[in-house]
Amino acid sequence: MKIRRLFRIIIGTLSLAIFILSCKNSKKENIASSETIRVEYPETYELANIILALTEYGKTDKLEVRQGFDYYNKVQEYFKPVNEHPLLDSVNYSRERWEEYLSFRTDSYAFEFDENNQLKRKFDFYANKGFQPFDDYLDLINDFVQKSNFREFFEKNKDYYNTISNKYKKTQYLNEMRKFLTKEFGEQYSNDEKYNVVLSSFVYRMNCHRDIDSTTVADFITIPNYVLSDTISTNEKDIATSIHNLFTEMDHGYVNPTTNQYKELVNKSFNANLWDTKSGYNENDGFGVFNEYMTWAVYDIFLKKHFPSLAEEVGLNWSFINYSRGFEYPQLFTQQLLTLYNQKENNETLKDLYPKMLEWASEIQGNLSKPKIISPKDSISTYFSNKTKITISFSEPMEKTDTITTILQDGKNLRVFINLNRTENNLNWTKTGKSMEFEISLPSGREAYYLQFNLWGTKYPLISKKGVLMKNGSYFKVIAE
Repeated sequence: MKIRRLFRIIIGTLSLAIFILSCKNSKKENIASSETIRVEYPETYELANIILALTEYGKTDKLEVRQGFDYYNKVQEYFKPVNEHPLLDSVNYSRERWEEYLSFRTDSYAFEFDENNQLKRKFDFYANKGFQPFDDYLDLINDFVQKSNFREFFEKNKDYYNTISNKYKKTQYLNEMRKFLTKEFGEQYSNDEKYNVVLSSFVYRMNCHRDIDSTTVADFITIPNYVLSDTISTNEKDIATSIHNLFTEMDHGYVNPTTNQYKELVNKSFNANLWDTKSGYNENDGFGVFNEYMTWAVYDIFLKKHFPSLAEEVGLNWSFINYSRGFEYPQLFTQQLLTLYNQKENNETLKDLYPKMLEWASEIQGNLSKPKIISPKDSISTYFSNKTKITISFSEPMEKTDTITTILQDGKNLRVFINLNRTENNLNWTKTGKSMEFEISLPSGREAYYLQFNLWGTKYPLISKKGVLMKNGSYFKVIAE
């Protein structure tokens, strides 16, 4: 397997399978911290997700629809008689048509069944402006419901839906999130507004935060694997990692309005073009870029409070993912916010830190740089042995840490994380920090190995003296002479 292809697969899998497209629509200005968060498994939303799971795209794209679990198999078997229904061709979307896919899935939430078992709109909600595929295919959807006996299937599986909803609510720190965000950003919703978390087992990517109507906000969220499984035990690391999905959507309901309050200062101090690389969030005023950096950094502060022993490791993993999305300075931004938060006065909140954070961004953004491996450029040839010596040079001074994590691969089956250190690998840096050398065991019998850095699971990353992570998945090839 070519390493470039291997790299794309690894990054694509991590970035998408670990739930990574965050939707950006939040306009609320006013939530009471005492309000109960409702966790829902709605019938019409499940209908849309079942329909999408039955399409050719839903069956072949391994990252869009969660597959390979008992309920998925049950759905495929039950709905086999309607596999040729014309609706499935009409909504057979693709990764490129993600807006239509997301709209079809999410807009279903705005519908309900009437007394004649026909779908009708309950409220005027559209997930994406300019798209209304659920409305466009409403006649076909109603026909599918009747011919498939969908409502009977949904009724028979209510115990399953309730079990999932209850386990999700018990494990995902919902009230802790709301209490923390309200304390740090103030009340962002009025007492008569409802906050719903909307679930389906099939959703595998594209979490969304949406204002449904004037009194309802909803987060459409990916469910962690351990919530769906009776055999996977729940541990703190899994929870700390998975709550990122809900937190960074709920977070938008607090961060976005706060950013709007500092609109002039953001425009003056934060140049989104310098912080963004084709993320898709740099639209018009660039607020989307700042909001993404801030929401993910606030998550790290939440981790420090509730998972102190895991915060650094889990936060770093999500920094790698954020980098792959086009936000290439996540660690730099996060560490600065953490520093300011740790130094703040007792009566200060995250909201109060906006001016200081923006002042810092304005000062350093003209000097942003991305560290790279400049040698070896692509590959090196050497004799494989138990002590193969390798030297790496960088484009700028790096943090001279005592341990560095590398991922050793052979392009086939081997993929192992190795923590290189001074004692076992003779890891040494030059005085400037622009070069390091180490020894690594590369057993004979293979034509080549690949050494990669800064991927999900890395404990000790390569990071510049300025605090910028080297590009995730950076690699070079070691060829046997």
